[in-house]
Amino acid sequence: NSEYRRGGPPGGGGGTKERNEALRRRLSEACTRSRIGEQRSSVRDGRLFNAWAKLEVRAGRLPAARRILRRGIQMFPRDHSLLQAAGKVEERIGNVTAARNLYSQSLLVEPSAPTLVAYALLELRHPEGREGGGEGKGGEGDDGSIPPSPDLERALGLFEEALLLDPRHGPAYNAYGNTLLRSSRPADARAVYERGVRADCRDPASVYHGLARLELAEGNATAAREALNRGLKEVERLERVMDNRKQGRAAFLAHTLGMLELDHHRVRDAKAAFELGLKRHGNSSQLLLGAALCEVRSGNDDAARSLFERAVDADRGHAQAWQAWGVMEMRAGNYSTAKTLFECGIRSAPEHGALWQAYATMESRRGNFQVARTIFAAGVLKCPNHVPLYQAWSCLEMRGSNLDRAKILIGEALTRDKNQGSGWLVAAKIEEKQGNAGVAGLILKRGLECAPHDAELYRALAELEVKSGKINEARELLEKALDVNPLHAPSYHSLAELEARVFNVEGLAQLNKRATEAFSTSALDPPPASASADWGKKTRRSGGARLPEGVAALAEEIGLDLETEDLEHTLTDMNPDSIIDSMARIEDGEGKGDVLQ
Repeated sequence: NSEYRRGGPPGGGGGTKERNEALRRRLSEACTRSRIGEQRSSVRDGRLFNAWAKLEVRAGRLPAARRILRRGIQMFPRDHSLLQAAGKVEERIGNVTAARNLYSQSLLVEPSAPTLVAYALLELRHPEGREGGGEGKGGEGDDGSIPPSPDLERALGLFEEALLLDPRHGPAYNAYGNTLLRSSRPADARAVYERGVRADCRDPASVYHGLARLELAEGNATAAREALNRGLKEVERLERVMDNRKQGRAAFLAHTLGMLELDHHRVRDAKAAFELGLKRHGNSSQLLLGAALCEVRSGNDDAARSLFERAVDADRGHAQAWQAWGVMEMRAGNYSTAKTLFECGIRSAPEHGALWQAYATMESRRGNFQVARTIFAAGVLKCPNHVPLYQAWSCLEMRGSNLDRAKILIGEALTRDKNQGSGWLVAAKIEEKQGNAGVAGLILKRGLECAPHDAELYRALAELEVKSGKINEARELLEKALDVNPLHAPSYHSLAELEARVFNVEGLAQLNKRATEAFSTSALDPPPASASADWGKKTRRSGGARLPEGVAALAEEIGLDLETEDLEHTLTDMNPDSIIDSMARIEDGEGKGDVLQ
C-alpha cells in the first residue's frame, strides 16, 4: 500500500483539498467490490478501507466513513483494525452500545493495545449502563436519575492490559497518565510517564507530551519545557530512521512547546520554537498558526496576515486559523475582513462552534444584537455540544437584561457540562444582577464542587466575600486559586489589591516574589490592557472597507459569493426565541431547571 502514503499523511500539514480528493478517488477505486480478488488489486486486507474512512472522518463525513468501514468489514470480517476504527466512528456519532460491541469484537479477533486504550476511554466517558444516542449532556439521565460513575479501576486495568500486550505503545502511557492526573493522582501519573520514557516507545511524543502536561498541572513550567525539548530530540532522532508516517510528531511537540511559551508570555522563545519546527515541517498549518499568533502578540499584523494565509492555504479545514485571523482583524476594526474570514471558516468547518461564537461576539460588540442572537441560534443548532456557545449567548441576553432567557441558556450549558467553571460564573453573575448575592455564592460553591481546579471560580467567590467584609475568607480563596493554577494572573492582582487594602506589607512582598518567579513580572504591576480597550474608537470606523486581495481570493476559492451571499442573509428564517423556548420546555419536562442540583 506504499503508493497511498506518498506525499505525507492525508489531511496533515502540506495536504490540500485537491490532493485529498484525488487520494479519495484512488482509494474508492481500489476498494470497489469488483476489484477485490483481482490479481492487480491493491486490496489484500482492510488497510485501504481504513485509510479511506480516515479521510472521510477528517472531512467531517462520519456517515460516509461508517459506510466504508462496514463495506470493509464485509470483505474482511477478521480484520481487527477495521472493527476498532468502526467502533471509533460509532462512538463519535454517539452510538455508544455499537462502539462497545465493535471494540469487543475487535479484541476477540486479535487483542491489541490501541483497541484496549479506545475501550478504556469509552468506559471513562460513557460508563456501562448509560447507553444513549450521544446527546453529550453531562447531567442527569432522561428519567431524572443520576448516571453511573466511571469505573476508574476497570479503565486502569484496561490500560495495564494494553501495556502488557505492547510495552512500547506511547498513546497508552499518555491516556493512562492523563486519566490518573484527572483523578487527582499526580504521583501515580508521573510513575506511568516515567515508565513510558524508560520503555523507548515507538511514539515517544505521546509520552513526553503527557509528562509536560503533568508538570504544567503542578506549576512546573520549567520542567514542562525540559520535557518537551527532550521529547523533540527523541522524536527527531527517530525521524531520521523511520518512514514519513510519523514525521508529524516533531511538529506536534514543537507546536506544544511554542504554545507553552506563548501562554507564559515568552513571545521570543515561542517564535523560536515555531520557526524551528517550520524548518522541518514548513507547511504545517498548526505551526504556521502558532507563528502567526507570535506576530499578533508582537503587534506585527502584516506579518501575521501572511502566516495566517499560509496556514489556511495549507489546511482549509483548520478552523482555529480562520478564527484567530478573524479575531485579529476584528480587534483591528477591519470588520468586513473579519466577517468574511469567519464565514469562510464556517463554510470550511461548519461544526466548529468557536467560529460561530467569535462571529456572533463580533456582531454583539458592534451593537448588532439581533444578528448576533441569530448567529448564536444557528451555531447551537449546528454544534449542539459546544457548551461555550450557550454560555456566550447567555452573556449576550444578560447584557440585554433578558435575565430569564439568560438563565435558560446557562441552565442548558450546565446540563450539558457541569464541569466547566465558566458556566457557573455566568450563572452566578445572573443571580448577582437580580440582587441575589446569597444565591450567587451558593452557585459558585456548587461550581467548585464540579470544577475544583478552576481558579476563576475561587476568585469570583473571593470577591463576594470581600463585598461582605470577610477578608480572611477571601484571602484563603485567592491563595487556593493560586494553588490550583499558579499562573492565574487575575488572582495575583486580586490578592495584591486585597493585601494593599488591609496594609499587609509583608503579604504583598511575599506575593510579589511569587509572581516574579511565575511571570518575571511584579504582582503590583497593573494587568495588561485589554485587547478591546480601544473598542469604542474601533467601532466608529467604517466596516465597509474593501477586502484585501488575499482574503477575497480565499473566499472565492471556498465558494463564498461576496456579492449576494453571506451567512447573515441565509439565516433570515432563524428564530432565536423559539430555540430558547424549546430549551425551556425540555427543562420543564425533565425537571432540570435548578442549576444547584
